[in-house]
Amino acid sequence: MSPVIASLLFTALSLAMASPASAQTRYSCRDEQGAVYTLARPCPKGMVTTAVSAGPVEPRAEPRSYAPAPSRRSSAMREVPEYESYMSGRCRTLQNSIRGASANGSSYDVIAGMQREYRRDCSDEESDAASRYYRERREARSQRRTEREREEQAQLAQEEQESRKALQCAESKRILAAKRARTDLTPGERNDLRRFETNVITRCGDF
Repeated sequence: MSPVIASLLFTALSLAMASPASAQTRYSCRDEQGAVYTLARPCPKGMVTTAVSAGPVEPRAEPRSYAPAPSRRSSAMREVPEYESYMSGRCRTLQNSIRGASANGSSYDVIAGMQREYRRDCSDEESDAASRYYRERREARSQRRTEREREEQAQLAQEEQESRKALQCAESKRILAAKRARTDLTPGERNDLRRFETNVITRCGDF
């Protein structure tokens, strides 16, 4: 080994021993074809070591934490429940205050305090209001369904009545036409024919 290479190796080893945590030895190696490679370990057999250097070890990257940052309640305004109008003014006001505090980014302690107060004083009232609201909605749907069924039944009854009337009128007009065609009616039968004709026209219209 040449004195230059020996000196470089000694220097590299000294640096590695002096600060093993902050330096790393690098080897420049040349193969038989003249290609030069930089390795972190001594050059393998068949290569010529051309230089040895020491440099700082790159700090190992710490795994990035993906834990979500502590968050407050959603800053978006919570949707107003449909049954809110069934609640008392105090509970509605407190509920609106909680929504506003969440949207305005108030501290968690403030929001949590209002929520505790709401659960203590308004949770039962909210449950009753929701029950009443949904019960009335069910009753309203049931009433609409009943009314719709009545309308459908009335329409069917009317259609059946009109159908029967059409059949009766058709039969009455057939009988009337047959009696009009007779030439041997007695005076009494002609009077009956006129009364029958008046009734048919009144009921079924002229024809």
